Amino acid sequence: MRVLCGKEELIRGIQTITPIASSKSTLPVLSNFLFDTENGKIKLSSTDLEIAVKCYIKGEILEDGGITIPAKRFADIIKELLSENEIEIRSDESNQINISSGKSKFNLMGISKTEYPIIPDFPKENNFTIKRDLLASMLKKTIFAASKDSHRYVLNGVYFILEENILKMAATDGRRLAYITTNGVNGIKPQTKIKVIVPTKAITDILRLLSSDIKSEDIKIGITGNQIALEIEDITFLSTLIEGIFPNYEQVIPKTSEIKVKLNVKNTLAAVKQMALLTADKISSDRSSAVKFYFNSNVLRISASTAGLGSGEVELEIDYKAEPTEINFNPSFVREVLQNIDEESIIFEFKNSLNPATIAPEKDKKYICVVMPMRV
Repeated sequence: MRVLCGKEELIRGIQTITPIASSKSTLPVLSNFLFDTENGKIKLSSTDLEIAVKCYIKGEILEDGGITIPAKRFADIIKELLSENEIEIRSDESNQINISSGKSKFNLMGISKTEYPIIPDFPKENNFTIKRDLLASMLKKTIFAASKDSHRYVLNGVYFILEENILKMAATDGRRLAYITTNGVNGIKPQTKIKVIVPTKAITDILRLLSSDIKSEDIKIGITGNQIALEIEDITFLSTLIEGIFPNYEQVIPKTSEIKVKLNVKNTLAAVKQMALLTADKISSDRSSAVKFYFNSNVLRISASTAGLGSGEVELEIDYKAEPTEINFNPSFVREVLQNIDEESIIFEFKNSLNPATIAPEKDKKYICVVMPMRV
C-alpha cells in the first residue's frame, strides 16, 4: 500500500476513529486501526468489538492495500508533522509502515489487516432519517438519567422505541427517569415497531460525532436485531445493543399531583447548585446529601444543612397559594434535569414528600423528567 494525504485530512480521520481503539484490550490488534484502500478511496476503521466506526478521507492512492496501524502512536506522529508538507504512508509485506513528510521519516510495525475484525456494513432495512440537532437534543436530554451501575445492565443505556414515524427515548437509574418523544423521523415503513437499548458508551460516542465538524443536517439510522448503525456523510458508526427487557417506564410517570408550581429555570438551577456546595459528596439516603424544597405563601426556600460543614438557604419568589409543604432531593438529580431544559420556565409537580415529582418544560409537552424524593 502507498498513499499520499494532507495532514488536515488525516487528523480529521484520526479524530473520528481513534477514540474507539482500545488500548487496554487483550487483543493487540484492537489497539490498532485499519488503514485501507477501497474503491479508489482511503478508509479508516476502528473497533473494540462492541462499537465500530469507519470513515473515508481524501488522498491519492498510488498502490492499493491495507494495514493496521498503532492508533495512539500514529496520531501523535501526524500531529507533530508540518502542515505544508504532504504525508506519504506506505506498508510492505512484512507489515512495516513508513511515514514520511518533508524531511521527517518514521517506521512503525503494524499488524496484517487479515487479523482485524470484520466491521458490518450499514443495514439496508429498518433505517430512517432524523435531523442532526433533534437527535443530539434527544440524546442529551435522556443520557444523564441512565444507570452507571454495571449490575443493572439493562439500565446502562437509552431505550429507543420506534413506532411508525414516532421515536421515543427513555433512560432511568431507578431513582429518576428522563423521557422524550418526537414525530420528526422519516422513512419508516407503516406498522414498524422497534424497541432496543443503546449502551451509554455508544450514546457518548454518537454525541461526539454529532458535535464534530460535519455539514449534513440529516442523520440516517439503521437498526437490526442486535445492532444500531448511524450514517453521517462519509462516516458510519455501529454499536451492539444491550440485550434484556427495559422496565415499564410509563408506570413510573405520575398521573396525578397535589402541588403544581411554575419555576424559573435559571434561578432554581442557581439555587440548587449553591446549596449542593453544602451537601455530602456521596449519594446516600441521609439528610447530609439532600437539598430541601420548602414551599410557603409565594415563596420557595431551597436549603441544605450538613453537620460539621454548615448550612445555607436561597429564597425564590413564586406563585404559590397552597398549604406549606416540603420535599427533599438529591441536588445532582435536580441539577441535571434543569441543565437540559431549553425554556425559561418549568412546571414542577408532586403529590407529597414521599412520591416522585415531575419536572417538565412549561411549553414543550414532549419532554418530562421524574425524580424520586429523598426520605430524611
